[in-house]
Amino acid sequence: MKAVVMAGGEGTRLRPLTSMRPKPMVPIVNQPVMEHILGLVKHHGITDVVATLAFMPQVIEDYFGDGDEWGMNITYAVEETPLGTAGSVRNAADALTEPFIVISGDALTDIDLSAVIEFHRDRGAAVTIALKRVPDPLEFGVVITDEEGRIERFLEKPSWGQVFSDTINTGIYVVDPLVFDYIPEGTPYDFSSELFPLLMAEGHPLFGCVVDGYWCDVGSLDSYIEVHRDILDGKAMIYVPGARTKDDVWVGPGADIDPTAELASKVVIGANTRVRAGAKLGEYTVIGDNCLIGFGADTERAIVWNDCFIGAHSAVRGAVVCRGVDLRAGARVESGAVIGDESTVGHGASVGADVQVYPFKRIEPGALVTSSLIWESRGVRSLFGDDGVSGLVNIDVTADLVLRLAQAYGSLLPGKSHVVVSRDASRAARMLKRAAAAGLNATGCHVRDLRVASPAITRFTTRDTRCRGGMHLCVADGDPQTLEIHFYDEDGVDLPGGLEKKIERLYFRQEFRRAFFEQIGEIIYPPRALEYYTEGLEEALLAAGEVSRHVKVVADLGMSPASFVLPQVAADWGVDLITLRAFVDSERGRIRATERDAQLEQLVRSVDMFQADLGISMDSTAERVTLVTGSGAVLDHDMALHAMIELWCRDGMGSGGGAGIAVPVTASQVIEGIAGARGRAVVRTGTSRRALSAAALRDDVGFAGSRRGGFVFPHFLAAYDAVMTFGMLLRMLDRNETTLDEVVEGLPAFFLRRREVPCPFERKGAVMRTMSAIGHDAGAEMVEGVRIATDDGWALVLPHATGAVVDVYAEGGDAVSADATLARFVAEVERAIADG
Repeated sequence: MKAVVMAGGEGTRLRPLTSMRPKPMVPIVNQPVMEHILGLVKHHGITDVVATLAFMPQVIEDYFGDGDEWGMNITYAVEETPLGTAGSVRNAADALTEPFIVISGDALTDIDLSAVIEFHRDRGAAVTIALKRVPDPLEFGVVITDEEGRIERFLEKPSWGQVFSDTINTGIYVVDPLVFDYIPEGTPYDFSSELFPLLMAEGHPLFGCVVDGYWCDVGSLDSYIEVHRDILDGKAMIYVPGARTKDDVWVGPGADIDPTAELASKVVIGANTRVRAGAKLGEYTVIGDNCLIGFGADTERAIVWNDCFIGAHSAVRGAVVCRGVDLRAGARVESGAVIGDESTVGHGASVGADVQVYPFKRIEPGALVTSSLIWESRGVRSLFGDDGVSGLVNIDVTADLVLRLAQAYGSLLPGKSHVVVSRDASRAARMLKRAAAAGLNATGCHVRDLRVASPAITRFTTRDTRCRGGMHLCVADGDPQTLEIHFYDEDGVDLPGGLEKKIERLYFRQEFRRAFFEQIGEIIYPPRALEYYTEGLEEALLAAGEVSRHVKVVADLGMSPASFVLPQVAADWGVDLITLRAFVDSERGRIRATERDAQLEQLVRSVDMFQADLGISMDSTAERVTLVTGSGAVLDHDMALHAMIELWCRDGMGSGGGAGIAVPVTASQVIEGIAGARGRAVVRTGTSRRALSAAALRDDVGFAGSRRGGFVFPHFLAAYDAVMTFGMLLRMLDRNETTLDEVVEGLPAFFLRRREVPCPFERKGAVMRTMSAIGHDAGAEMVEGVRIATDDGWALVLPHATGAVVDVYAEGGDAVSADATLARFVAEVERAIADG
């Protein structure tokens, strides 16, 4: 059998380690990753290898040659243009006439390849994929198999709600040559997303072989450091060059170690390296070949590549020092930092934690470097959450972060694109919006600055002025110390998860498009954005009919931008409107959560005082609402959702929209009953605002509602809009000649429960695998999380996107049943966590 080693990886996430070499040539314990892989292949009796190359192929060819030095026969297939994983193997088809094994040349593993090959032969498979269970499968391709190992489903880089298994694709395949009939020649083609689904559709047997052993993608600087620790701890059966002492120190040939040098255990010293008197090499230190470690130098958890000079009394702690670096006396390199090839760190200089210094840089003596040279340091693991990018003002969300975030977003858009930018009335949002505008301009994008505007106005302007995207900055509702940054696509809808990840990648890599003098973007102030939005709103409401009955309403506008719109349009509706907090105030900022109850009480008193027909409270972004009936009952968000659906379904409201209703998977089952009684279909979506908006854009959906007070009327805008919600509520009540009290009185009872179960991130995959197995025979829904039907209700297990918890939802026909179902599935989740 032959092996195909895919060695075309560029390794952009590992820069600056890969600035001067392809990813397969990055050294691990002083040998390139690909050399370890070739050793594994040879250990399992395979000596004929085809290496597929793309990025910097000459580096690999020069190092390995024809493979004679390793007792192997190595040939190369070089891609002139990127061909994808399957396309690159197709490029070597002439040399592959028998079943062969495919393995990545840049992922470190000690997996038993012979067992995978034997499994493949026993099953008679067209393709066998080596699968590995991992605690956090989010960044990998998840593969779902049946009990015999036959593959049922692929999920590429899923969210927690889609993690139905914790077995991931290792990129190791045993392949029959028949697959070449399905791979187009000379064009990019991928194994996981294209070839494998096609083979399954054609009826070819694809199997997954779950294997033990070590496997690491080495896809980030953190994982690069971690893999060295795993090897030295014995977790990975990887060859370490040099003679091993009883104290777990590996010493290469020709190394010269002064007797006064202090060596901890789990240290590697490369060939011909000299360690001078008084030097201290702490645990997990790896020193390459031909290095000089000076008098009194101190290293700990440091990885130093070949040909480096570490000067007297210098210190390297938890950092990576690439090839040929000159670290002068007294210099310090702190944890997480990387010094690129051939760089010089001057006498007494200090490179701070997580700083990245790219190749060929010169740091002056005594300099204090706290930010990266050319590229900035890594940030948090994930920028985006349920509410866009959010964090404490000037602590988590700084002007620098917003600047670079806007640069990342602008770099995704074509040059000269127009982007709508707006903010709320807070001073924090005003400051950070300026940073966003600067970042977009720096990438050559033009900014259409709406200044203070609601998200709905921003979305509407983005969609109707043919802009390529939008940004809105606002203080979080209920938390004036937290600021949120929301991004919209050209349709005015929240960005999909794939684009959010692209922004994150550009942000973390600091790879931004740079506009030069004549290309720098402009800032434009659209003169009539509010008027255009108001006109569009009135047209959409007119299509739904006029309000014929005189109605008195008390509206708490929450100091939101709805203050600019609602008093004006309500006069045209013939509504007697009494407003509270109908202004914006940059000094006051957002309403705290502790103030919300007091303000709702004030709204209830006002409804009673003015004998109003209903009351409505809008949140600080004019997106979500809380409803109060004429009798003074404050509707929780679930009850408000049911009431809005009942009104929508009664008389065919639609105004050009579809007949269906979209709600999240966590909403009550009584919605199906309300909609079914009127012949309406219900579409279940994910819990995010983006998922609801995407469903609202479908032709068969005319209304969407969340469990947080947000409602979508897509015939106007596929997003939450409190003013539109208010206008449509009045019209639906008018057309049905009813009151909100009467609607609520006729709603069915429901019994919905929720509990958070603490769960470490590394156990979330196991929880989802367990719940998927439980739900397999019950026909579980897997829109987001695992939703399992019970005798009179359902249960949903959904890992939290950012917190170390799993949310468990349950509903039953009565309170006892709902409580019992919740307890049962909480116990299942806790059992899955404990089994680890």
